[in-house]
Order: sequence, then C-alpha cells, then structure tokens
Amino acid sequence: MTEMTEARTLQLKIHIDVGEMRYDGAGSVEEIIPQVMQFLIQAIPAFDVARKLVYLPDFAGLADKVSEFARMTTTGQLLLIRLNLPAERAIAVLLFMAHLANKMGKRTSDSLSIEEISTGVGKAPKTIRNVLVQIQRLGLIDRADRGRYRITSKGLLELERSLTDIQDGGIS
Repeated sequence: MTEMTEARTLQLKIHIDVGEMRYDGAGSVEEIIPQVMQFLIQAIPAFDVARKLVYLPDFAGLADKVSEFARMTTTGQLLLIRLNLPAERAIAVLLFMAHLANKMGKRTSDSLSIEEISTGVGKAPKTIRNVLVQIQRLGLIDRADRGRYRITSKGLLELERSLTDIQDGGIS
C-alpha cells in the first residue's frame, strides 16, 4: 500500500518534557518511535508495564498483512481480492479496511451495512447476517447503527493473529 510506504519515509522532529527529563529527536518514523518508547520507559516506569498490557493495534503492520486479501480504491471503495477466505475472516478484513479508510479520511464512517459486506464478501445477505450474529457474540464486531457493523479492538487483535497464522502457513 503506497500510503503506508510513504508514511515510513517521513522525517519527524519530536520534543518531549517529562518532569526534569527531556527528549529531543529527529529522523524517520522507524528511527524515532523506538527512541521515544525507550525515553518513555525511562521517564515513566509504569509506561513499560502499561505498554506490555495495553493492546494498541499496529495499523501499518495490519494493513501490510491485509493487503494480500483486500485493496482500497482512492475513493475508499473496499475490494476483496482473495475470495477463498472463510466468511468470518473476509468480513473482518472488510470491516478493518472500513476502519482504516475512515482513519485516513477516505470514508465518513468506520462501519459497513449488511449489503456492503454482502457485496464485498460475495455471499448472500442471509449468510452474512448469520455470520455477523456469531462473530458479534464473540465480541469481534459491534453493531454501529441499525444494520451497520464495525470491528472492535478484540476483532483487530484476532484478525492480526489469524493473518499471521495464514502467513506462517498455519491454519486458524
């Protein structure tokens, strides 16, 4: 995905004050983020504990993994390019793409309607409704509005795990 590659080459300048401690740094995203994390671990010891316990989705990494299965047009339309995915995984991929498109300003909402999911996955709306009920019970998606669904943090975590398993040759 071009947008993600371009984001990695951005040069950042960062200044952080925490009490008496100060961090000033400049460089690429890849250089700065580990340095900032190390500074925060030193400046705020509880940060290291929280970092290990709190799930923060790696959107760039997840987008790289999802790019094998789906693409987004410049207008924010979501396209599933691998049609052999199980329905629940295909739905999770589409809902992640909607979430990402919303964060990127390509869509006004991070949710999809049953019709949008049905079209994207290539399954009948009745089949999609049945699968949505199952994955909603697991807490992987939420109902956003009447007939619209969005992926949850738990859904993002499970999608990350399942796509890693596929890439590693495992079955999940």
